[in-house]
Amino acid sequence: MSTYIFDIETGPRSRAELAECVPTFEAPSNWKDPEKIRAYVAEKEAEWFQSAALSALTGRVLAIGYLDAVTDELGYFATGDEAADLAAFWRLVAPTGYLNADLIGFSSNRFDLPFLIRRSWHHRVPVPADLVSGRWLPSQCRDVLDCWRCGNREDSVSLDRLAQFLGVGRKNGSGADFASQWATDPSGALAYLANDLRLTRRCAVALGLIAETQPSL
Repeated sequence: MSTYIFDIETGPRSRAELAECVPTFEAPSNWKDPEKIRAYVAEKEAEWFQSAALSALTGRVLAIGYLDAVTDELGYFATGDEAADLAAFWRLVAPTGYLNADLIGFSSNRFDLPFLIRRSWHHRVPVPADLVSGRWLPSQCRDVLDCWRCGNREDSVSLDRLAQFLGVGRKNGSGADFASQWATDPSGALAYLANDLRLTRRCAVALGLIAETQPSL
């Protein structure tokens, strides 16, 4: 069975698509300066659109990255056609309609997989049956963050902090900036994604989720 490290990067859906979802922002009622009010409202709208990337209702998948833990093959589904990218990823990991690979990510059972599944539903892209046939994700879905928590769901750590703790590297940016970087510097955005994949793999090795005898990056 193949083992893929995977990670997704998301962004907000277009302003046109979200027009009916954007809340009405108002400055404090005692403010009088029109410029300050406009600046306040613009700032709140910008914050809302940035956070929209974190929900499958208001966000979309911009890129799906994967790293074969055995062959070191690094690849992306990032064509700009979200439905096509989702379908291509599912074909990679579940060509028969059921998972035929171990999927390892960071916070992937809480965020990445649910986001991929929900966006697939939106586009009517078939989802691997074993991902949605029970209350829990199948055992092939292994989350580095869940491993770190040691059963304590309230305990958390960022990928950057965990990588530093384990002595395996550092992040080279922030996921919050991915959408804007993707629009202006796609190659730099993919380099950020590639670094996250490599960090996730190194953390997985350090925590014993992947054998150390496999090739290192």
